[in-house]
Formats: sequence, C-alpha cells, structure tokens
Amino acid sequence: MAFRRPRPPGRGEGTADPDREDAETVRHLRTTAAVPLLALAACASPATGPTPRAADVSLAAQAVVAARPGDDAASCTSAAGYRVAFPADWATNADGVLPACSWFGPGAEVVVPEASDARTAPVALQVVDAPLAQVAVPMPDEVARTELEVGGRPAVRTEQVTSVGLHPEGTRITTWALALDGRTLVADAVELPGGDHERAVAVLDEMVQTLEPTAGI
Repeated sequence: MAFRRPRPPGRGEGTADPDREDAETVRHLRTTAAVPLLALAACASPATGPTPRAADVSLAAQAVVAARPGDDAASCTSAAGYRVAFPADWATNADGVLPACSWFGPGAEVVVPEASDARTAPVALQVVDAPLAQVAVPMPDEVARTELEVGGRPAVRTEQVTSVGLHPEGTRITTWALALDGRTLVADAVELPGGDHERAVAVLDEMVQTLEPTAGI
C-alpha cells in the first residue's frame, strides 16, 4: 500500500548520558509539547536491562520499510518546521488544542479532545527540543530497534508492546525518532481499540519517508 507524493505548494501557500536519570529526562522531553501528545512513546519506564540490538540498514534497504509516495496524496505543513504527506483517505487535525498537522487518522476529520490525554488518532508527530541521542533511548518494552537514515538524516525506528503506562497492557506502538539539526521529530503509530494497527504502521512508515524540513527547523 502506497500513497502518492503531493505536488509542491504554490505561492501563498548534547549528547545524552545513557544512565537511568537521563532516560527519565527523555520521557519528560517526549511528553512536554501538549497533554494529548503524552501518548508519544512515553508509556514505559527507562531501560534497566540489556540494550536492544541495533541493526544498520542501508538507504537502499529502506524500500522494504516503506514505499515512496506518488502524486495524489494529501499533505500538510507544521509550524514546528516540517511538511509531510499522508493518504488521501486520511485527515489531520486543525490548529487548536494541538498545532495543525500533529495527529492523523482515517476518515474526513481528526478531532483532538480538550483537557484529556485520550489518544483518538493512530498516528501522531511532534518535534522535541532535544537531540536524537537523548530522545531515542532504549525502553524495556521494546521488541525491535533499527538504526537507519531517512533523507540523509539519522533515525531510529522502534517497536514496543506496552507493559504499564498510558495505554492498556499489550498495546503495540511503532515509533520513529528522526534527527532534525539538534532537535528530534518523534512520530508514532499507537494501536487503538477497533483500529487497523497494521495499516496505521504502514502509513506511518510511508509518512516518515515523505518528511521535509521547512524554514522552522
């Protein structure tokens, strides 16, 4: 399944310490953008066991992770400094509780609830003011971790099955952390009741391949 690349818009349009204390700091960094974004990979405590094994993936091998989009996808630009494409049959949130272009899901509308940490859309993006090494620390409930590059930028892709935290035990989460010149874009797909998690993960992987930094980065 692949969606298509949007046409270009017209006119108008520190190094982390791997100790436990710094890992706790990372959990805070991932969850400070807004209350609803607490769901972004903050459902587990820092790693206390062995570090998950990392795999080096060549740029050519990225085709296995996600296909490049084509010409008829929807897209949006975030004030945080990125532009991203998403499927034409999906929607993103309007500016309000969260900045526009933060949550994504199937259907005609994505509504972010006010004064709630409830996650109502399977895919979410945010930019964190911390470097990749500080954000992408291992978590004890990780079941897979891959280190690779996206558009020449270092990235880490992880898969989790939650134990305790903001989501019910056994919730599957796939998270990307992508270096953006001293900051980190965190994008995840969270398994929601009644949702199609496999498609959400496929969409997330494709969206990451379309990310383009804008002037805000």
